[in-house]
Amino acid sequence: MKIFRKINSCFLALFFIIFALFSQGCSNSAKSLNLTIVHTNDVHGRVEYDKDNKVTGYAKMQTYIKDLKVKNKNVLLMDAGDTFQGNSIADVSEGKAITPILNIMGYDYFSPGNHDLNYGYSKFKKLKEGMNAKVLAANISSKNGEKPFLENDIIEIDGTKIGIFGLTTPETINMIDEKSVEFKDPVDIAKEQVKDLKNKGAELVILLCHLGIFENDKGRRSYDVRDNVEGIDLIIDGHSHSTLEQIKQVDGKAIITSTGEYSKNLGVVKIKLENGKKEITPSNVNFSQLESLEDDKEVSELINRVKKDQEPILKEIVGKSEIELDGKQSSVRYKETNLTKFVTNAILKQTGAQIVLISGGSFKAGINKGNITYEDVIKIFPFSDCAVTKKVKGEDVLKFLEKSLSATSEQLYIPQIAGITCTFDPKASTGSRVKSVKINGKDIDLQESYIL
Repeated sequence: MKIFRKINSCFLALFFIIFALFSQGCSNSAKSLNLTIVHTNDVHGRVEYDKDNKVTGYAKMQTYIKDLKVKNKNVLLMDAGDTFQGNSIADVSEGKAITPILNIMGYDYFSPGNHDLNYGYSKFKKLKEGMNAKVLAANISSKNGEKPFLENDIIEIDGTKIGIFGLTTPETINMIDEKSVEFKDPVDIAKEQVKDLKNKGAELVILLCHLGIFENDKGRRSYDVRDNVEGIDLIIDGHSHSTLEQIKQVDGKAIITSTGEYSKNLGVVKIKLENGKKEITPSNVNFSQLESLEDDKEVSELINRVKKDQEPILKEIVGKSEIELDGKQSSVRYKETNLTKFVTNAILKQTGAQIVLISGGSFKAGINKGNITYEDVIKIFPFSDCAVTKKVKGEDVLKFLEKSLSATSEQLYIPQIAGITCTFDPKASTGSRVKSVKINGKDIDLQESYIL
């Protein structure tokens, strides 16, 4: 009898174990997730609606986002960087005015862009402290081992663990004031992050990054991460100001999405997990779909308060022009203009240098005829650059001119110059395009040192 009871107990225990395993298996196979990710990138301080430039602005975007949250149970809001710099409302406050706007909108995750660090690495770390969003940048670290930002995060929604990590373009190292920080290789770090997130149980892996798809950044683009790293399901990208239509998708690889620039569009990704199958559908909600929306009152009032506080600084008159000064991108990219000549000669006079060389890409706006305000100046130069002088040899000046004038037409920003004249043949072979160079009217001496 005792033997029978023991056998019966064993069968009963075995039954419950099998039932538990079967139930768990059924639960996993039946697991489902519907997730909506709303994302922005490269807003560059364009916080307000601007009909002429087809900029939607945050207030209208917030109206759309709130409606999405009413209609969808699970919504995450993310930004892929270059948000704190690029327009007067951001630049005059060194990014501080942007933080409360992002907080009130409810951003969940943020990956810093190269221009977010324009005010300095240390200053961005302070900006981060005021942000409600989790700031992700796995490949940024101090050389002393400090990790200033989160590498990754795991969030569980409806029983599904979602892993998110961030990457920032290594190009940033050339744009910041501190060399104690380093930007590690995106592909290598992505492999480490995916492994870490999978070990933590992530069933869906998302990369939020500021890498871009620039052709001349081969080896460290989001394309390179997609093609060389297994296990990423979705890449939300910034940096190259690309829209979804420009993204080349590859079967079996991570889906990449990006939503252009300047808050013109709003990115929306629909993710559905059902019975182990994943459906990821990215799209862009464009300006024409958003501009008719009412402004969100809370966001709009906050922006107006910030503008009112900044008005005495921005509206200060600092000069006057009798003519229009041309700073259009279509002009400064390919030729000298009256604005670039004025600026380079002003720097030449102010610094006492012999040569001034500035990338045409530094100029972001022009000046209308009439009074010039401090806001106008910020619009021309949003990058907070400084004028620096140093001695360089004539041969290095020549090498610089050859390199800068040998780029493809799509990449070309000719150098804007003062104190120097140069003739070149754009149709000549690379390395032999520069035909003559004169400094202050005299032929360049390749061994002479000049103040640049």
